[in-house]
Amino acid sequence: MADKGLKSNVVGLFGGTMLGISSVAPAYVLTITLGTLAVSVGAKICFYYGLTAFGCIWFFRHQLFSSAFNIVFKFLFPLLGGLGLFFVLIITLRDSASPDYGSGASIGGIGLVLILGLGLILLGLVFMLIMRARQPEFFRGETIKHESAHEMRPHEHLVS
Repeated sequence: MADKGLKSNVVGLFGGTMLGISSVAPAYVLTITLGTLAVSVGAKICFYYGLTAFGCIWFFRHQLFSSAFNIVFKFLFPLLGGLGLFFVLIITLRDSASPDYGSGASIGGIGLVLILGLGLILLGLVFMLIMRARQPEFFRGETIKHESAHEMRPHEHLVS
C-alpha cells in the first residue's frame, strides 16, 4: 500500500512543521491559535454528527415504520439528535461571530472562531466535491452492500 506510506509522510511532515513553528513562535500566538482552533471544533462536531443523524434516517428510510423499534431507534432518536445538533450549531455560529468569543481575535470584525469553523467546514465540502469527481461510484452508493442494512434483525428484546 503505497498510500499508507504517503499518508504517514504527510502526517510526519505536518507534525514536524507544527513542532518547528511552536518552537519559534511566541507563546501568546500559540495560545490564541490553538485556543481558537479548539473552540471551533465544536461547530464541526455539531455539523458532522447532525448530518450523520439525518443520514441514518435516509439510509433506513424503507424500514422506518415497520416496527416500534424502527420508529424509535431509526427515526425518532436520530431525528431529535440531528435537530438538536443543528440547533447547537446555529447558536455556536451566532455566538462565534463576536470577536469576544474564544480567543478574542477577529478579522474584519468577525470572530476568528467563526471564520475557522465555517472555513474548515467549507474546505471539507471542497474536498468532498473533488473526491466526488475522482470516485463517483462511492457517491452513487455502489461501494456499499445495501442489503447488509436490510438484513439486520431488529433487537426485539429491547422493545416491550
